[in-house]
Amino acid sequence: MAMKPTLAFHSRWVRMRTIGIGLLVTVASLAATTPEALGAVREISQTPLPGDCVPRFATALPVFGPAGSTPRVDAARHRDLTVTMAETDQAVLPQGRHDTCGLGVTFGKTRVWAYETSDTVSKQVLGPANWPAVTIDAKGGVPTRVTYANKLPSFDPSHPYGPGLVQDLVKVDQTVHWANPLGTPGAGHPMDCSASENANNPVCQRYTGPQPAVPHLHGAEISACYDGGPDAWFTPDGRKGPQYCSDGDPRPGTAVYTYQNSQEPGTLWFHDHTLGATRNNVYGGLAGFYLLRQPSEEPKGLPSGPYEIEMALQDRVFDTHSQLLTIPPSNPHYHPYWGVREFGDVATVNGAAWPYLDVQPRRYRFRLLNGANGRRFSLHFGGAPVYQIGADDAYFDRPVRVNDTACAGGASTTECSDVDFMPGERADIIVDFTKLAGKTITVTNDGSLDTSLPNIMQFRVGEQLNGPDSSCDPARPDRDRGICSRPTPVVRLAGPDGRPRVKVDKARQFVLNELNTSSTEPEGGNIEEYLNNTPYDGLESPGIRKEFPKDGISELPVVGSTELWQFINAEDPAQAYHPIHTHLVQFQIVSRQNIDYTKYEKAWSAGYPTSCKPSGVDFCPGFGPPNPYRIPNDDRAVGGNPAVSPFLDGAPQPPDPGETGWKDTVRSFPHEVLTVLVRFAPTGVPLHRSKPGRNLFPFDPTVGQYVWHCHVLGHEDNEMMRPYRVVNGRHHDHDWEERLRR
Repeated sequence: MAMKPTLAFHSRWVRMRTIGIGLLVTVASLAATTPEALGAVREISQTPLPGDCVPRFATALPVFGPAGSTPRVDAARHRDLTVTMAETDQAVLPQGRHDTCGLGVTFGKTRVWAYETSDTVSKQVLGPANWPAVTIDAKGGVPTRVTYANKLPSFDPSHPYGPGLVQDLVKVDQTVHWANPLGTPGAGHPMDCSASENANNPVCQRYTGPQPAVPHLHGAEISACYDGGPDAWFTPDGRKGPQYCSDGDPRPGTAVYTYQNSQEPGTLWFHDHTLGATRNNVYGGLAGFYLLRQPSEEPKGLPSGPYEIEMALQDRVFDTHSQLLTIPPSNPHYHPYWGVREFGDVATVNGAAWPYLDVQPRRYRFRLLNGANGRRFSLHFGGAPVYQIGADDAYFDRPVRVNDTACAGGASTTECSDVDFMPGERADIIVDFTKLAGKTITVTNDGSLDTSLPNIMQFRVGEQLNGPDSSCDPARPDRDRGICSRPTPVVRLAGPDGRPRVKVDKARQFVLNELNTSSTEPEGGNIEEYLNNTPYDGLESPGIRKEFPKDGISELPVVGSTELWQFINAEDPAQAYHPIHTHLVQFQIVSRQNIDYTKYEKAWSAGYPTSCKPSGVDFCPGFGPPNPYRIPNDDRAVGGNPAVSPFLDGAPQPPDPGETGWKDTVRSFPHEVLTVLVRFAPTGVPLHRSKPGRNLFPFDPTVGQYVWHCHVLGHEDNEMMRPYRVVNGRHHDHDWEERLRR
């Protein structure tokens, strides 16, 4: 929805975009020497290693829990944990093997960032530093206290292969709106770092300062203090973001969070969420599973023990020395290191490249996580029956045969894959290998865009069982006894026809849009992603600042209320999908429906005054919505956009079989309207108990702030994220600061 802007207009209205445009990035060839011999080198230069040169299925899948050599961290037994962010060397590529392209490369260990977990009292290391982190296994109703310690070393140019190497490899881009712990002047502005006048600008220099980090427990119903939002970052030397929060007064470089574990059981995960540097820190390795169990609320008979395995799917690029390589930027003339969507050419599962897993001819439970920076995975399991029992951090009422619907001619946005999910989403599945003894199954993927990744991993099915398979048959669930089924049904906000079963207290319509002038400017244009045409800081948006002058936060739902949110994906390219994630609360998908994109775009852009439209652009980038946010449109929805109903095309489509429960991350596709119901109450609360103004969380969600955002990490790092506050219905919109002080 954008064409060429002039730099003068795209100044982001308050602090942005008046400095220039550009690049300072080199990917050069490494001399044929070892990293140790290069100890005096002051610049890290790298030779990309093509992913096709890495042997496939040569490394065993790293597994946590009874099926592997590393136990999960028992958080019910160890209730006071310390999780340290550290740098470590890890076997990611096939150790000691040679590349398959004749380049003379022998694979060694890869330097990564990792979480290490220990018992705070005894100091016993329970989970050694690893990418992904050794899984934390928590019990419902038993709180977990976690002291997070940031000990990420900074890059030292005089010892480039010593501690701090990862910081240089993953490369913070200071031209995006980021944490900026040193307060570098000019940070957050696109800049041409290749221009001679910018050669000495601090924004164009490699960032070697204290590395900011903050862990977010994705999917948690949790106090804002412990949510790990983008502005809650902290550095090893004690610098803090404006939303930093902690129990007590911990030592510098740490934050203490208490997870109540009071929600329904499911698959959560924790990962870094630093403002403007989430993609860097997660790419470096800061991610891990957090499993919440409560047997009385879970289906009985699921595969367990060594037959339950969590798998984090990601993608990476490596160099000829087995080190991580930064994916090239989308347009270095604006941002030297930032990419709108980053795809690796090597598939990693649990931190291993193209691994294999030996299995028996029986049923297995796999908790899958799409932990990629930007890649959509559409997985096929070689004809093995696949049943999904849950999505994100919630169970379904009963298992659904996902590859029966998706690949047997049924209408589905999964495009005939067994499991289709985007960054941030989880899929809890049962794969039945019972009739596949002696077979080798390659998990394939056709969720490709710019860089295809057709193979992910391999299952090698043995001939014999070690013992009888006593797990429940997902094709024959017993709801009365809770066998392979939830003991209590999912609380449904809508009926089978998609009509709400509850009073909708407010409707909001948001446009997902992009500034993209890369096809019209001689050197390639700027790209920024927006939620409702509004940057992360709403005070930078004239339209939002006018209505919400206190802090620019426009989403102010009442605790206990139910809202209908519609995401109007107005972007044109086929790859412009956006996985939308909400902190604190989950939601249920009502429908997806096509829109007449051309007509809606015309009506939407016509609402902007001509005075704020840059040359060649049909809207005002970052201005906010075209109409007043608080005034409902003809669909009785706030948000400041034209009503979408006159532009709907065709019938609404129900959610896919793998989306039929509570979700915290959802796929929004181009030229579609995605409709969800969001309830600002715990998922397990019955319909009749949740009322506007009634807080049923075991904490006060009206203190502090949360965010909602696109989970393509390059998008959220460059403006596609918005803060929101929960209000109690009695106080004014922005009196939380005073109550927090009291």
